Amino acid sequence: MVAINHAQRAIVGREAEALAARSLARIGWAILARNLRLGQLEVDLLARDPSGSLVAIEVRRRDSVGAASPLEFLGARKMRALRRQRAYLPEGCRIDLLLVLGNPGCERLRLVRGVA
Repeated sequence: MVAINHAQRAIVGREAEALAARSLARIGWAILARNLRLGQLEVDLLARDPSGSLVAIEVRRRDSVGAASPLEFLGARKMRALRRQRAYLPEGCRIDLLLVLGNPGCERLRLVRGVA
């Protein structure tokens, strides 16, 4: 595994969020906001799914998933932060995890609904 610095990590994260937003829009999601600040927290994507439900989406990029659970991808600290976001989100807003998996150029997406 190659270590990357903070600036490189930010670029990789922005690229994953852009890919996620484009891919969701292509299948009927309405992207309402990107990198939305809620107090000291940030929502990667705020969207409406094709059924009209409001969804806050945490985007994570990984080369592979193996048998990892959403908690393992996010970690306990991020899960606590996502739960705190609920206070800033409208009632009924779902929080999903969208995994961008694979090498650049041949990614696949995996949506995990209701992680927090």
